[in-house]
Amino acid sequence: MPSSISSFDSEPVLLRAIPELSWPRVALLAWVLAALGLGGWEAYWRVAQEYEASYRNSDGQWAEVRRRIDAREPNATVFIGSSRTLFDIDLDVWKEETGVHGIQLALEGSNPLPVLADVANDEDFSGLLVVGITPPLLFLPGLGHRAGVIEYYYDETPSQWISTRLSYPLETTFAYYNMDTKLFTVLARQAWWPDRPNLPFQQPEVRKLERMRRDRQADLWERVETDPEFHAIVTGTWRAIIEHLPPPPPEDVARAQFQALLEQVAGDVAKIRARGGEVVFIRPPSSDFFREAERKITPRERVWEPVVGAAGAVGIHFEDYPTLSDVRTPEWSHISAKDKARWTRALIGILRKAMSERGVHRSEVGS
Repeated sequence: MPSSISSFDSEPVLLRAIPELSWPRVALLAWVLAALGLGGWEAYWRVAQEYEASYRNSDGQWAEVRRRIDAREPNATVFIGSSRTLFDIDLDVWKEETGVHGIQLALEGSNPLPVLADVANDEDFSGLLVVGITPPLLFLPGLGHRAGVIEYYYDETPSQWISTRLSYPLETTFAYYNMDTKLFTVLARQAWWPDRPNLPFQQPEVRKLERMRRDRQADLWERVETDPEFHAIVTGTWRAIIEHLPPPPPEDVARAQFQALLEQVAGDVAKIRARGGEVVFIRPPSSDFFREAERKITPRERVWEPVVGAAGAVGIHFEDYPTLSDVRTPEWSHISAKDKARWTRALIGILRKAMSERGVHRSEVGS
């Protein structure tokens, strides 16, 4: 009799018996192997690479600190800028000297002007805003490396909020739980990882530079100073970034863009002052190759002086004060953790004097 079963259904079915196993023992073995694997990975980063567990400087962490302005601390001192402002200001010293625990909102690799505009438009803020200037970064579109952080702050979902807080215990427990140690980040920087030909220059990933606290106090990692090989990696990254900067726009376009920048700064500073706040500008130290490149790309008289002048603000440039320039910047761009307390104390004293001479008296700096 003809079969009505399709050829697919007529394929033989292979049956495999499930072995008799003790599933609790299998689960235990899996946990043991996973623990050994993670333990070995953690040991590699802690022992061989000398990493330490610290906060990851996530967008969620920035948003948490940013919320301190909202109603709870409207008269606080807020720091914005790039990584120099983030690494060079000692929050503990600032509080010791002024009685104010500053709100650290500086972002590495970023243009401070979007954050300046955000604070200027925040009706809750009427304190002292300290704007750190890294001249070349003023011309970045948007926030550069941290492009999405302001949007994240305003649009953070409950699940993102919870995720950040669940992440904190891992960040402060495991050295491998770091942006610099993600598997594909590690793989991509291996010498044997294949390069794709004919691609434009790709900015190299900046390696781990800091030890971070939950309040975003950041110290330059000692390994940058003590490990010659790691130091060479970091300075090589800075050199590659500087040497591959895009060409400037035509002179007339650049002039118009800079004029718009000055008008934005003046307008945002005026908004803050209208609410009883104040704005000051600081230029933290840089040295060696970085400093020479900055002199060439963004001369002081063509960038720093016009920005401070447009704001009508106190401006403290490290080159004008021996106590601000007599510090170590091991990789050309950030103050050594051993010098930042001394530098912060000197900055506070200079700010007090400069603001007093201009008739600006602020309790945030004890003047």
